[in-house]
Formats: sequence, structure tokens, C-alpha cells
Amino acid sequence: MTQPHRPPIVLVHGMWGQPSLWANWQQKLEAAGYSCHPVRLPHHHPGDKRVAGFSLNDYVNVVKEVVRSLPEPAILIGHSLGGLITQRVAAETRLRAGVLVNTAAPGAIFPLRPGSLPGMARSFANPLLWRQAFKLKNWEASYLIFNCLPKAERPAALADLVPESGQVAYEVAFGQLNFKGTNRVNKQAIQCPLLAIAGQQDRIIPIAVSRRMAAWYGEQLTYWEYPQHAHWLLGEPGWEDVVERLLKWLAQH
Repeated sequence: MTQPHRPPIVLVHGMWGQPSLWANWQQKLEAAGYSCHPVRLPHHHPGDKRVAGFSLNDYVNVVKEVVRSLPEPAILIGHSLGGLITQRVAAETRLRAGVLVNTAAPGAIFPLRPGSLPGMARSFANPLLWRQAFKLKNWEASYLIFNCLPKAERPAALADLVPESGQVAYEVAFGQLNFKGTNRVNKQAIQCPLLAIAGQQDRIIPIAVSRRMAAWYGEQLTYWEYPQHAHWLLGEPGWEDVVERLLKWLAQH
């Protein structure tokens, strides 16, 4: 029996991330017959502070180059900041589908909530953050990102985090107060199917923000919530079930 054609998948990591963070999902997607192309955003290497000064537009352009280099329209899957990048690219480039995993919110939605502040206040209290590269302390990352990851697995996950552009953090964190508009998404221009996946225990992208985004997109977006999950849907216990459900959604679209 002939296997159905499967378009390529481009994987976009989030803030402080790198392609290795997709290892679980990539293995399962490739086992299902998809070819995966993980993107490394500029200077997202351990200890590389040259990321300072890069903007969200720089990241979007890198991903668009990867998508356009492929022989056919791709499925784009982005985690966290990568989800916002996916929304931007979907509005500016032809895709087969866009999948938003614990996605950062588009500019129409103000993303900061009180529950995020314990992990973010130290960084945003730095008046020079805009010009710098920065990294979360381990306790901050454990609070914001890995709160539903077993404690025994957190050291390895924390070791994979890399410095991030403070400029990008500002561009993403303040909604419509980003007067450059780099976080804005022209949802009317998106022609491909969109799926968003959120965890109710997420602290860096609180569930209220994900629900606001789902309401903003309306029928244009398929939206799933998982009560037992937080921000690390890439590796929390039960991630396999999320990917299995995603594979069924991709087959339908």
C-alpha cells in the first residue's frame, strides 16, 4: 500500500532554546514519516552572547529563509516564542499548516500576568536589558518553564538553555506597547490551518493569555488545552499523547 505524501516539517524553538530541545518530538514525527528541519535561531548556542541586539524580525527572516528553501510548502511547528514566529511566517509565507505549542501571544494581546512575575521580575528590572543577552537563573526557569517536569529531569533541561536577546524579550512581552509592531500578526493573511496547544499549568504563557489568543483567532484556529500540562509540552510526562493527537490532526489537514 502506498504511503500518503507527508510534507516537510520545520521546527522552531523558543526563547533560551536550541534545536536539541525538539529531540523527543522530532523522533516521533520522523517515525511517522515526516522529514524534520529544526531551525537554530541566530547565535542560540551555549554561552553565546552575540545574540544581544537581535530582533524578532531577524528571527522571523531566518525561519522564512528555511521555509522558502524547501521544495514544497512546509508544516511549521513553533514552541513558545517559536509559536509567535510561526504566526508571523504563516501570515507572510505559504505554509501547509501552522502548529503553535505553548505559544507567545501576538501583539493584539497583552501577555504579562501576575503569575509570571516571580520568574521575570529580575530580568525586566534591568534597565539595560534591551541591549544585552540574558539567561534565566535555574530557579526562574524551573518556576516558569519546567514546573511540571519531574525534578530528576530538570538539570538536563536547564543545561540546554542558552542566552537570549533582551531586545526580543521586550518586543514580545508588552503587547501593543511594542510600538515597532514586530509582534503584530496579520491574521487575515493566514491561509493555512492553524492549531494551538496550551497547558493550563503554564506560568510563562498563562492559560488566560492562550484563551484570549484563541478567542482572537476564533474559527480560524483549532485550540487544545491540557489541564495536567505546563510550558514544557516538549518533554513533560504525557508529551507522547500530545504528539499522537497532533499526528492525527495533521493527517486530517
